[in-house]
Amino acid sequence: MSFLHTRGTARIDANMTPLIDLAFLLIVFFILVARMGGEQVPPVALPSPHHAATSSAGSRPRLTVNVMTSGEGTILSLGAKRFPDDDGGRRALADAIAQRIRQDSTLPVDIRADRTLRYDKVEPALRAIAQAASQAGTGRVTIRVCALDEQTAKHE
Repeated sequence: MSFLHTRGTARIDANMTPLIDLAFLLIVFFILVARMGGEQVPPVALPSPHHAATSSAGSRPRLTVNVMTSGEGTILSLGAKRFPDDDGGRRALADAIAQRIRQDSTLPVDIRADRTLRYDKVEPALRAIAQAASQAGTGRVTIRVCALDEQTAKHE
């Protein structure tokens, strides 16, 4: 008597473990890629303007200073460059703004800040802009709060 006939026919099962591993790796990859894409434009909850004199920022060149909160405190940024909210960081921010103002003295400076921030967190950015104007040799600088539409906010 043969043992081959007593066991019956052989079954072929699909091992799903590698497929599940691959699915989880793809999910992790897409989550990381989505986070990296959002780093260029920091999320800021902008206050809603109620005054009729507010206008769209338009396409004219401008400097944009972002005041953001993070886990370790407040961060100031000018474009993609970030500065810590300490004396050295504020001086570096003022130097960067002064360099741009020397190139174009009519360049307006926009401040974007989260609406939940207190004024004492935004005030150092205002002082850095004032210091930059005096370093650049101009008596005044235009600081604006603009009503941004979705398309402008995406490209900033």
